[in-house]
Amino acid sequence: MVAIRELTQSFLEDYPDSEEALHTILELDKQGTWTFDDVPLDSGVFGEIVSRGIVEQADDGYQLADRQAVQAVLERDEDTETVTHNRALPSITFPQIEPLVLGPVFGALLFLLLSRIFTYPSVFRDGVVVLPGNDPYFYRYWIETLLAQSAGSTTLQTLFTLPAEISYGEPFLIAVLWLGTEILGGSVSDAGVVLAWYPVLSAVTVGAIVYLLGTRVFADRRVGVAAVVMLALIPAHALRTSVGFADHHAFDFLWLAVTMFALVFLADRPTSSVRESMTGIVLLGVGITGQTLAWEAGPLLLLPVGIYVAISSMAALQQNRSPLYIGYPILIGLGGGAVLTYLIHLELGWHTPVVATVPAILTMGSCGAILLSEVAWRTDRSSKLLATIELLLLGAGGAILPQVFPDLAKGLDRGIAFLLETEGIAETMSLVSGDLGSIFGPALLFGWILFLALPYLSWVTFRIYHDIDEKALVPVVYAWFLLGLALIQVRFAGELSIPIALFAGLGFIHLLSRLELARPILWDTTPSQQSTTTRNPTQHPMSIAQFPDRDTIVPLAVVFLLVGSLSFAMVPIKMNQPSISETEYQAASWMDEYAATQGWSYPENYVFSPWGKNRMYNYFVSGDARSYSYAQTNYADFLVATDGSAWYRTLRERTGFIVTRDSPYQHDDFDQESIQTRLHTHYGSATTSTPGLSHYRAVYVSDDTSLKIFTLVPGAQIAGTAPPGTELTVTTNQSVTGTSFTYTRTVRTDANGDYTITVPYPGTYTVDGTRVQVPETAVRQNETVRVDTQ
Repeated sequence: MVAIRELTQSFLEDYPDSEEALHTILELDKQGTWTFDDVPLDSGVFGEIVSRGIVEQADDGYQLADRQAVQAVLERDEDTETVTHNRALPSITFPQIEPLVLGPVFGALLFLLLSRIFTYPSVFRDGVVVLPGNDPYFYRYWIETLLAQSAGSTTLQTLFTLPAEISYGEPFLIAVLWLGTEILGGSVSDAGVVLAWYPVLSAVTVGAIVYLLGTRVFADRRVGVAAVVMLALIPAHALRTSVGFADHHAFDFLWLAVTMFALVFLADRPTSSVRESMTGIVLLGVGITGQTLAWEAGPLLLLPVGIYVAISSMAALQQNRSPLYIGYPILIGLGGGAVLTYLIHLELGWHTPVVATVPAILTMGSCGAILLSEVAWRTDRSSKLLATIELLLLGAGGAILPQVFPDLAKGLDRGIAFLLETEGIAETMSLVSGDLGSIFGPALLFGWILFLALPYLSWVTFRIYHDIDEKALVPVVYAWFLLGLALIQVRFAGELSIPIALFAGLGFIHLLSRLELARPILWDTTPSQQSTTTRNPTQHPMSIAQFPDRDTIVPLAVVFLLVGSLSFAMVPIKMNQPSISETEYQAASWMDEYAATQGWSYPENYVFSPWGKNRMYNYFVSGDARSYSYAQTNYADFLVATDGSAWYRTLRERTGFIVTRDSPYQHDDFDQESIQTRLHTHYGSATTSTPGLSHYRAVYVSDDTSLKIFTLVPGAQIAGTAPPGTELTVTTNQSVTGTSFTYTRTVRTDANGDYTITVPYPGTYTVDGTRVQVPETAVRQNETVRVDTQ
């Protein structure tokens, strides 16, 4: 009773004009259940009563959660009217935590957390953090570099002097990870721990925001809880937020979710509540700033905000409401984010001026859209005319942009090229491209979750088209926009997962209600209720009600297993795909020890490998994981080339190790003359169809022989004489890390009977039956060893 009394008192403080309506509800409640049509309240205020738990749903209508508590508040207000009217300070109330709510929410977030740590054993190996993938080592390199540079410096000094590679890329992400490492202790090992756990922390935080989004948008906590579970089951999101996968996407997810929630919060706020308006404004400003500074392509993810503003302002015009009165908090939030972003750009040098001005351009565009809508509202113009004018102005702006702001136009061109012209990387493919086709491709990235969500996304879109709901409009706009981006580049599948999880959560609860395993939700109301409830989903009761009984648990579990069946297989598979195998890690560790023994430093110990693991190898061997561009540009050409001597001259000044694999790429069509076949299969030895290689020395073979490491050596020259025109066979038996093989070369004497051949291995050679010893120094210094066979 005490909790309801405090909630009722708080409601009356926020809505003092609703006291008479609350008296009416009290009288109706004494007679039994009642409906929304019986009370003199608009849908928004009634939704507030329901969301605060003062009113709850009954079998055939509504009832007060605690009639005596509400009556006590109303009677007390009558007795102390003058006192409360002159009260100087408002009472402070705290949200009540319901165990039936806390349990499912905590369980869903725990499920999300556990689903992201499958790869823990492959990340934490004997005290060493082995991050999966390639890009995480770029951030690891720079964080460790900042740790070294910041010794003896202040935090601000470090943030003011970020290298250009960081400042124009992901400065906010690296700054946050560096600060987290400093807080944890500031050591290199601490950096590895921070990088390993940051994606998981992001996943859980985004999951909490997804719960709040589902609850606010669809006014049903069950949808919020189900949305978190659906997010946990999406393989594309699991890949980007698994333990150790520390690239920029997990950071982008956070700001995307914050921005979405800020827009929903502002759409759902009571227009008379200054406190809630300010909260939404601050959230939006922070979200805009974080999204822009997190990634150089972050402004692309701000476009849904502009689309939402344009649509919602036209919707307000259709509903005969002031677009400016409804949209001014969004303009303030956007303006605050634009100012904050540009100030950080000016002070810290983060990002280019083009990127830093995008929030300001978004603010100006939103101002224009809302002001045009306001003028149309005041002059009684149609929304179709408004849309036509806005499209014409948008086209005119695009035409004059190169003349007025050439740098901005060039930045826009680069952004378009980034989306449409980037090739050679798996994440730049379309969501529906590839060998698996348009159905199985998305299924492997989303499980069945996407196919559950799409009908409800379409359903809600259709409902909004006929009866606008600003809250539901937010995830609808984001879902369609991000789906479009994912159809261009699959890298955006993780971002798409956030709104898709919301509609999948809605679909899952609706499916349960149709199977009579759960009570109906908002979007399954009767036709007489739809016209009212669609305008404001907060009319629907928020409570989870009760845990399912024994008869419900089994069919509920069956439905859940069917929906998540593909995800249960694909989530761990996707998470393990970028993991560093034990073979690769052992190879990297061996190269590190070998380079230390030889006294090599960068670039003597540079690892030339498939570019997808190039940063990992070079981080563990040389510590320099800044770029994989050299390997990306040259390694594939090296494998298919036939002139080993030419590539030796190209690589010898900047390569210490060459890594070969059984299947370095998906399409391995190497012929017998390719360097890949001659090195990886034959260790540089001659065959009946191809000559041998002189400067490539095998130094490591993995236990399963799938991975081999070669170093470049000048080679020793075996020279001598034999009958003119004679073909000589030169052989040696070698053993490399427990693997034995025979290295064979053939050479033909010239007209004088002389021959010379370069070999990369030290040891005992047989030249047509004559044995000769080739020392290590000869191989390292290109010395000549003579042997005569006459």
